[in-house]
Amino acid sequence: MPLWDTQITTSRWRLGLRVLGVILLLIAIANFFYEPPGRTWTIEPVRSLSGSNFELSKPLGQQAHYKKPDGFKIIGLVFYGRRDRVSILDCYLKNNLVENGGYLDEARFLARTSDVDDLAWLDKLVLTSSGYSRVNVSAFGPGVDYISAWQVVNDENMYIKIDDDVVYIEDDAIPSMVTTLMTHPEYLVVSANSINQPALSWIHHHLGAVHPYLPEQSPPPPDPHHPQSSSWRASELPVWQGDPTTFPYNVSFPAPFNGHRWLPLPANSTTDHTPISRVEYGPAAPGWHSWEVGAQQHYSFFQNLERDELWRYKFGVWDYHYERLSIQLVAMWGRDVMDAQPFPPDDEGFLTVDLPRRLGRHTVLDGNAVSVHYAFNAQQGDGQQMLWTDALDRYRAYAEENICRRR
Repeated sequence: MPLWDTQITTSRWRLGLRVLGVILLLIAIANFFYEPPGRTWTIEPVRSLSGSNFELSKPLGQQAHYKKPDGFKIIGLVFYGRRDRVSILDCYLKNNLVENGGYLDEARFLARTSDVDDLAWLDKLVLTSSGYSRVNVSAFGPGVDYISAWQVVNDENMYIKIDDDVVYIEDDAIPSMVTTLMTHPEYLVVSANSINQPALSWIHHHLGAVHPYLPEQSPPPPDPHHPQSSSWRASELPVWQGDPTTFPYNVSFPAPFNGHRWLPLPANSTTDHTPISRVEYGPAAPGWHSWEVGAQQHYSFFQNLERDELWRYKFGVWDYHYERLSIQLVAMWGRDVMDAQPFPPDDEGFLTVDLPRRLGRHTVLDGNAVSVHYAFNAQQGDGQQMLWTDALDRYRAYAEENICRRR
């Protein structure tokens, strides 16, 4: 065979192999992106920077569909004391009751207050739903701790412990927590992914969910078209004026005036010179005691909520590995609570650190169960800190516009 025939034949073989390779690559790509009916995506867990077991959230565009499990009740335990917060929580509780298509078979209000007006208001509230009831837990034992509150758990149902200052619960939050606890018997406590929680303040900041906000320094002029606090929408807030590099963001400062707002910094600003830059990962970090850190998170949440960007907060499961966790909204099995009786005075430390370590069962966060906690006592101080923002009015405005009217 002539040399040039051999070269032509070799070239044709090489061309054929290249074409075949391209065809096989296209087939592989098509198989990767094709999703036949009934197929679900799974994502392997990855290790977080803090050493906790961190899993990515559900892929964007895929909605979770939940079906209430049979064979046991799901009971909400509301640690009640303040009607100004529970009047907001009420809408979310009713939204989650079985009678309205939710997961809660009932909600029991554990009355831990001696305020006559708060108790009278509660008596009227429980009449508004057949799923509501009042329990006077103070009858179970004296003291200022929460020992007596847990003694009302006396069966093997599932319980959702809810603080009275939870002011937002995403629709799928409780179903997601229930599903996580059911499918992971190795977990002792499953917590919601709560905005304004010490360690979570650090996590949310690093996820990019907290935006640059600072407090206005003087009351705005009256605006009859946009009365202050009449709307929850962050887009209606004016831009903060001033030089953020000169603002004392890295120390605690007094609230400027009662009813003040936190305002967004100009476009392309960073959070470098705002209170959230002070947060650390830990139960006693500034996210627990700093009202400024809490306020910045609240107004950032309104921005994310209005823009339909709650995905910024979400992940799969965050394992606390025996570190202390605030228990504003958590799920537990009744049998685990019963077996652990009697509780010590520090129920939070017991449920998230001591008991998990004793049993070898972890406390975790369900990153898909977004909720909002209004304020710790340390953030309220003398009543002129978090309470002097208009954040609570904004949560009320959102609930009245979007949640309460569903019923």
